[in-house]
Amino acid sequence: MTDGTFVGLQPVADFPADVVSSQEAALALWPRIRDWTRAVAPERIYLVGAGGSRMAMGPVKFLLDRHASAPALVLNSDEFNHRAPAGVGPGALVVVLSGAGSTRETVRAAEWAHSRGAAVAAVTLDGSSPLGRSVPDVFVASSGHGSQLVLQLLGLAVLAAEGTDIAGHLAAFTALPAALLHALRGYEDRTRAIAERLHGEPVVYVIASGSLEGAAETFTACYLQEMQWRQAATLNANEFFQGPFEIFDRSTAALVYVPEDATRPLADRARSFLDEHGGTTLYVDSRDFELPGIAAEQRPYVMALVFHGLAARLAAHWSALSGYALEGRRYMWQFDY
Repeated sequence: MTDGTFVGLQPVADFPADVVSSQEAALALWPRIRDWTRAVAPERIYLVGAGGSRMAMGPVKFLLDRHASAPALVLNSDEFNHRAPAGVGPGALVVVLSGAGSTRETVRAAEWAHSRGAAVAAVTLDGSSPLGRSVPDVFVASSGHGSQLVLQLLGLAVLAAEGTDIAGHLAAFTALPAALLHALRGYEDRTRAIAERLHGEPVVYVIASGSLEGAAETFTACYLQEMQWRQAATLNANEFFQGPFEIFDRSTAALVYVPEDATRPLADRARSFLDEHGGTTLYVDSRDFELPGIAAEQRPYVMALVFHGLAARLAAHWSALSGYALEGRRYMWQFDY
């Protein structure tokens, strides 16, 4: 633990008031996103961000992997800068995300990609930020929930530019704002129970795959490690069997995300092992969330955004139990590093 952010036991923070409105504002950007991406006609795609912004690329990466001909690669911003991929140039679409728009590595990534002749889409919450001023094409969201949806719309625009029928996908994302809030509110008792059960564990592992892996890493890295200074890690459900499962026994604690997408068998395999050999193990099955207005075949694509929202709700409960505010940092933003 660290000094300076202990506020004592507090009521659990309520749901943000702008969940629905910020996603509706993102949906209003669709005509511009569609037309801009059609003009770009990308042949290859780079999804670039640092920390939570990189992890937020998971859902759109999954969408593109499943349906786009253009290959998509996710890279940390400074990894992107130092690797300097040879494919970044004309014909490439580089999507860069920074919420505040002030992450220096991400700004450099956007500027370098633009200088190479790539089409760069900057996604941020602040159009006047360094990122917002770094390239010509900026898509401004009003919250993290909104920027998540902007990323998905960029993915849909790529599919549309390739000639894919996206009507079903678009209908699902249009219905998402109200459905997401309904799903999270309906799961709140279970969310509280998960936090209460795992809060006292010395180490928490979250096991996930496919469209849910980014949300799992957001929870462990951004919320538990960064904001609560807890020992935690995310494991891919298949990589779990390539070494990590050797440390699991009756003393280990795990939270397993079970998706509805094509990678569900990976989570089922982990469940079978942990039920027999693991310790405290809780499961979040995406099938248990109610998503009114979302067609069954579209649930795997929107569910990833629900799980990113779930991470924030779990963190709110963790913070209430620990008495440590989510705003506190020991190193981040405290000095130059």
